Amino acid sequence: MDMLERHFHIRERGSNIRQELLGGFTMFFAAAYLVVIVAGIMAPVAGADETAVGCLICFFAAVSCLLTGFLSNLPFAAAPGLGFALFFSQTLVGRYGYSFSEALPVVFLSGILFLVISLTPLRECLLEAVPLPFKFAVSAGVGLMVTLSGLINAGLVTAENNLLDMGNIISPGPLLAFAGVFITSALLLRKVPGAVLIGMFCITVLGIPFGITKIPDQMFAGWNMSFAAFHLSGVLEKGALPFVSALLALLLSDCFDVAGTLLGVAGDAKMTDNTGDLEGSGRAMAAVAVSTCAGALAGVPNSVLLVESAVGVREGARTGLSSIVTGLLFLAAVPFVPLLGLIPGAATAAALIVVGMGMMSGISQITWKHVEITLPCFLIIVGMPFTGSITDGIALGCISYVVVMVCRRRAKVVNPWMYVLAGLFVLMYVFQIIT
Repeated sequence: MDMLERHFHIRERGSNIRQELLGGFTMFFAAAYLVVIVAGIMAPVAGADETAVGCLICFFAAVSCLLTGFLSNLPFAAAPGLGFALFFSQTLVGRYGYSFSEALPVVFLSGILFLVISLTPLRECLLEAVPLPFKFAVSAGVGLMVTLSGLINAGLVTAENNLLDMGNIISPGPLLAFAGVFITSALLLRKVPGAVLIGMFCITVLGIPFGITKIPDQMFAGWNMSFAAFHLSGVLEKGALPFVSALLALLLSDCFDVAGTLLGVAGDAKMTDNTGDLEGSGRAMAAVAVSTCAGALAGVPNSVLLVESAVGVREGARTGLSSIVTGLLFLAAVPFVPLLGLIPGAATAAALIVVGMGMMSGISQITWKHVEITLPCFLIIVGMPFTGSITDGIALGCISYVVVMVCRRRAKVVNPWMYVLAGLFVLMYVFQIIT
């Protein structure tokens, strides 16, 4: 115990071993379903067996969590990201015409550049350029994004052809999701330890007779991992513009997805300092960058800090010990990947909805009087759930802030690095249009 305390400073951060273990277990069960979804996206473009790809994704989720926990001492789960898997399959392979093996070097190079940013003063320059109210807006935006993810997982909201609509709320999935919200809320009001985890467990069990908890035909996969070939040749054969466009999009998305999750989740939990910054954030970003590089060599998309980490933080996790617990659970789950689909969307939805609700408190810290602050903050908050991207929400805020400040003849007040950020975001969107 003394060794754990010396490394993780558990008591110093107002936590204890029980809270860290509980937070780690909760993060794992809230995020486990992503392994199955990411594997389902990557397997067709890799031309590999879905179970084998799932084992690989699960293994690198473990690697990402362990690195994050040891290096940063922050309570965040990390894994190959769903958004990056979609970008890999739909843009790199589907739109730009890269083969699976040709796209991997682009991912690898984005990880290298992200690592450079994480380990140099450039990271601090970029993050310090963002005004403090924006950081509160990021917390609220991530909360809405978490909530929308939960609503979609449960079928309370449908998202088809880029349109949101109400789902069939009297079907078993949405009804059980509502039940999960009420159960979890009641347990939280009574201050029951592990309220979120208990709520997920109850809905998973109740889902069996309702048919939403699917018992897989195959439960044991073994260490059946399919490693991909990594080919540098052919990367530039499609032209320099697609390559630069893809690299810039991956790099900016990696930087600001990770930074947004760090600031959003930690800010809601009052883990940040008076300026909205978080100790260890640079090491957390470096851990994700290293995971991205290692994953690219094996055939998985960019790693990212998971917004589902918020449910573990809600249970009281405050140190990297919880991330290590999550990583060990992912590692233990590698031979049993088919079982990760056991937890239904209704069970994770209840946790995400309750946690997302709590993260909206950041709105009260924003002064809604001056348009140069209110407009960017508003666009950040609504941009994240409506675009499904933390990066796009931050981009809308940065670009609008620069435009409004210039129009109000206050250009000299803006941090010069904010102009760099806004310019990079504009460049990213221009490349996406012309390629």
